[in-house]
Amino acid sequence: MTFQQLEKDVLAPGLCAVCGVCQLACPAGVIGFDGLEPVLTAESWTVSDCGECTDCVDVCPGADPGTPAAEARLFGRTRTPQERWTGVFSEVVAGHSLDPEVYEASASGGSLTALLQVAMRELGVTAVLSMGRDEREPWRAAPVLVRAPGELVETAQSTYQLAPYLGELRHLMLDEPDARVAMTGVACHIQAMRKLQAMDTAAGRWARDHVVLLIEPACSSSTRPEGTAAVIRERAGVPLDSVVRLRYREGAYPGDIGIRTDDGTDHRVEFWRAVRDFAGNKTHRCLSCGDWMSGLADVSVSDGDPNIFAASVSGVGQAKRGRVFIRTRAGAEAVAAGVDRGLLSHTPVDLAGLNLGLERKRNRRASYERSGGPVPLGPIPGYREELEIVPDERLIAAPEEEGGK
Repeated sequence: MTFQQLEKDVLAPGLCAVCGVCQLACPAGVIGFDGLEPVLTAESWTVSDCGECTDCVDVCPGADPGTPAAEARLFGRTRTPQERWTGVFSEVVAGHSLDPEVYEASASGGSLTALLQVAMRELGVTAVLSMGRDEREPWRAAPVLVRAPGELVETAQSTYQLAPYLGELRHLMLDEPDARVAMTGVACHIQAMRKLQAMDTAAGRWARDHVVLLIEPACSSSTRPEGTAAVIRERAGVPLDSVVRLRYREGAYPGDIGIRTDDGTDHRVEFWRAVRDFAGNKTHRCLSCGDWMSGLADVSVSDGDPNIFAASVSGVGQAKRGRVFIRTRAGAEAVAAGVDRGLLSHTPVDLAGLNLGLERKRNRRASYERSGGPVPLGPIPGYREELEIVPDERLIAAPEEEGGK
């Protein structure tokens, strides 16, 4: 199997998650990305040059996220049907950053950012992989390596946009092999990293020894860059080349799309309108995804508000907070250090009213499972989502549509 096999098994059926792990794992360093598409970057490279190497296929989470095997390694067991959408965890608490700057900049309280700061200040982490913005096109998402705790404030926001991500670690692996790395990433990023850490390759051994903390936000689905571009052009009426700063959850909770242009003007688009626009700019892999959270991170974080779409529609805000799922010993140590250092709040919470994003995910997954088309494997072999499907457009109905019923 070679890159050609990756094309056949993953790219052709639309199952690429755009996680970028193939770029990180390729021993020859010949895989890159053309936009959201993995490609061979060496013009002279042929299929035969791959030899017996299967690393790009083995590490890919697109068709097979590898969840049961990863759970067995991490927890000594796999999840039960009752844990289908939350995964294995030891404790869930309500949390938010106690740093006023982080809290203000965050989308839902900054608990994830606080934990990354803890990793840098207390746990010896020297670099954090986070999703930032492209320097040349600031409206476009791009991975960044953060080197100082204070710089994490700039990425303390949700980013509803796809971009090749894990490949950014390749520079670190080759140029700073002794770095200690923490990362944030959605389900497919975490699954890819756990698959890589299990591989007996140079990249796998580096990831196992040096990527020491994984934190994930829950993910309903991500969006092609074209979705963000359409919101900027059509909702805000702003040319893309005039954008100098973009935030997806700017201002009082739950936040608006905040766009700053080169003339210093700040533009706002209501978050709920953007959510509806994003719905038409998804990939097949994101829409058919079977994971709200991978359950394989050391800590997972979801929004504490069960329905941020409704909060955006009503304009009724609340105190920002997150639900923090503690899964591994490394995760428990990071949370404990954050609480001890006064960086993170920690309050018991139940899971009632879990999340609109999860309901959207469950309904979409059920629809794709019944379609007969290609879907990525779920976390429980053979499990199918049994529910009366509610169309996504009903779950995120516009106020005027609701009023007309």
